[in-house]
Amino acid sequence: MVTVTNAVVFVQQDRFEVNAARCLDYCAVRRYAVAGLISGDWPAALQMLDDGLASVIIVSTPAHLEQAQGAAPRGESRVEIVPKRLNRRRPATRPVARMATLT
Repeated sequence: MVTVTNAVVFVQQDRFEVNAARCLDYCAVRRYAVAGLISGDWPAALQMLDDGLASVIIVSTPAHLEQAQGAAPRGESRVEIVPKRLNRRRPATRPVARMATLT
């Protein structure tokens, strides 16, 4: 039986697209199911944990975690910070057909 970890991605407004993409890539590498993507509302991310919709909160940088916990501190939450460099699997490449040269 395969168990899937549900994650909620928490991202601050600054550089939203870049940070959200990093978090989503991290979730894909870790094979987490993304239950939600929350922008700037730390209590909402915590509520997803309380409701059982997610078991982990993903943040893109330690600074985002510090800012969020300043708003609503909570020590028992499971939070993962995306590393600066992801060890991403390279996509499978198809062999390239060689073109015949005309002489």
